[in-house]
Amino acid sequence: MLALIDRYVKEACSTNRFETRRDVLSFAWSITLCVTIVADVLNVLAHYSLDALGWLPYDVVAAATVGVIISTLVASTLTFSIVYVVGLAIHHLTISRATFERLSRTDMLSGLLNRRAFLEEATRAPENSSLILFDIDKFKSINDQYGHDIGDQAIIAVAANLSENFAQCKAVARIGGEEFAVLVSAMTPTERFALAERCRELVAAQPFIAGASRFRMTISGGVADREDHSTFEALYTACDKALYIAKASGRNRVVHSKDVELLARAKAAKTRVAVRKT
Repeated sequence: MLALIDRYVKEACSTNRFETRRDVLSFAWSITLCVTIVADVLNVLAHYSLDALGWLPYDVVAAATVGVIISTLVASTLTFSIVYVVGLAIHHLTISRATFERLSRTDMLSGLLNRRAFLEEATRAPENSSLILFDIDKFKSINDQYGHDIGDQAIIAVAANLSENFAQCKAVARIGGEEFAVLVSAMTPTERFALAERCRELVAAQPFIAGASRFRMTISGGVADREDHSTFEALYTACDKALYIAKASGRNRVVHSKDVELLARAKAAKTRVAVRKT
């Protein structure tokens, strides 16, 4: 019995078996019932064993009945009290562990996943998925002109926009500073890119208001498809390069990794023309 209880408690600690007080109560009652039945059976066996040996000075039926009543009251009361208290302790540990796990995976400012949690999710990305990187345009200028508090509010506003527009995605994260990442699955590559573009348009269309500050804010994005890259590292590198081209090409735009070379050549050609004119 002790081994059974020990194994059950260890399993409960390693899972969410004691997630609610109802779970604790159910566990306490089940253990109490088992212990009480075992105690009563042992009580009856002890009385009949003593009677068979001639060591019982009372009527065996009456003595066993009284013994069962006493063992039932004592065993059930003590067992339930002890198990329920232990169960509550495990319950609180379960809640604390879940809270700690959630906090360790959450970016405190934006409420999105943090970089570590996102990378854990992204490395398990299915083949039919796209990585999207977003970056707030001219974020340093926002901080310099309006202050870091307004800059933080801008990050929160973009995070809220991403959470709303990518509600079906479980991997939406702030991976550092003013940079965000989203892993979109299930749709076609064209639909994933359109979703990223839609998010950019919504940010640009909504004036940002925080206290007395009011200004337009834009984001740039890079997109890369998982099916085009053999490793997550290659996927991230391609997406990051697409984001760089989006910002270098004028910002407030989303660039797909497949269009990077074309846009890079166009930018280089424009630069050469500008140099000749000077």
